[in-house]
Amino acid sequence: MPESAPGFDEMPLYDMPAAPAPDRGPGQASFRQAASHRRLRTRFLRAGREAVDDRDLLELLLSGSPSVDDGGALAASLLDTFGTAPRALAARPDRLRTVPGLPEDAIAVLKAAEALGIRMARAYVPHTVRPSFGSYDKVIEYCRTLAGHREVEEFRILYLNRKNRLIADECLQKGSVCHAPVYPREVCIRCLELQASAIVALHPHPAGDPEPSRADIDMTNRIRDALKTIEVTLLDHVIVTPTASFPVRGLL
Repeated sequence: MPESAPGFDEMPLYDMPAAPAPDRGPGQASFRQAASHRRLRTRFLRAGREAVDDRDLLELLLSGSPSVDDGGALAASLLDTFGTAPRALAARPDRLRTVPGLPEDAIAVLKAAEALGIRMARAYVPHTVRPSFGSYDKVIEYCRTLAGHREVEEFRILYLNRKNRLIADECLQKGSVCHAPVYPREVCIRCLELQASAIVALHPHPAGDPEPSRADIDMTNRIRDALKTIEVTLLDHVIVTPTASFPVRGLL
């Protein structure tokens, strides 16, 4: 007679079908995060930007990235690292990559938000940048948007045509926390290339001191004198964070 087949209890363990793991769905933490984000989104859309702070805005941005699980925690990390939301947006991609858990698509979202902010500021730049009926405040605000939250000094130029309308804004030099070397010859060459008739120079003081240094004043005078040889006017040299204007201080 053939041998009887082994009973169920005698079957090798590896031959037994594994029971499927129960589908528990998202954890309680995920549910709480999702509910919190929905409440934040609703509050923002109903009450506007005045109803949210820097952390809330960063969370709203980051939570839209598919690879971000906890936008609130990442927003807090960004503020711990950079201090403010504008500084986080202005940070270079390589600096943003040092924030633990911040994925590439979230970095792209942050840099896109910065680019949109600059474009909005540019749209509000008045046609005339000479001080007139308070319109110069828009130019100063544009300068602050461009460079007011940088971690290192950079020297930027706003190139203007004969009607004092903006042709281009460009970063001419980047430097350290307290120095950005600038050569008047390069400023003149770029003015000739763009056929600019006037410029506004600007650079940030990352340490927050609004007062121009002796080096700032000397550099401004050298650029002004060099531009005179090609009949281009230096209208202003703006120091941002906070803003200081050379003509207002009688330095230009």
